[in-house]
Amino acid sequence: MKTLLACSLVAVTSTTALADQAIVAAAPPPKTIGIDAMAVVPVGDYANAANLGIGALGRLEVPAGAGFVTGRAGVIFHSMKADVDASLTLVPLYAGYRYPVGTSGAYLAGELGITLAFGSVDTQFGEMSASDSELGATLMAGVRKGALDFRAGLFTPDLDDAFGLLASAGYDFAAF
Repeated sequence: MKTLLACSLVAVTSTTALADQAIVAAAPPPKTIGIDAMAVVPVGDYANAANLGIGALGRLEVPAGAGFVTGRAGVIFHSMKADVDASLTLVPLYAGYRYPVGTSGAYLAGELGITLAFGSVDTQFGEMSASDSELGATLMAGVRKGALDFRAGLFTPDLDDAFGLLASAGYDFAAF
């Protein structure tokens, strides 16, 4: 009888444990891998040589503190203003930080890194080409909605004397 009473008491007083909502909501955001399609409108000296740049960048984001450490690398092809057959290709290799502002998905982001530049031109004497590497940066504002990422801001492939206006649309195809 004592055993039956003890089992009944345990059954009546025990309940299922529910997860604390604060603990569930505090789970860290996932690391993401994505791709960004981008367009650059050169301004100033940069615009004297190039009309428009379009390209794609691969993106990795890792949670760190209140925001995300970012890494982006890709290629940007340019249409040129020269009357001769010329080309300019930029390869940005940037790391930075994306800081969320509020809960709407808006953020501010900055990146710094190396921009590899490759140029060529056909002349009456043959093809000439050159390459260079410069310190570059971006300063942007954007918004994320689910796996979509839209941003716009300044692009400086050469912090010394070149900048342009950048717009990009991205998609996160993996989160882990």
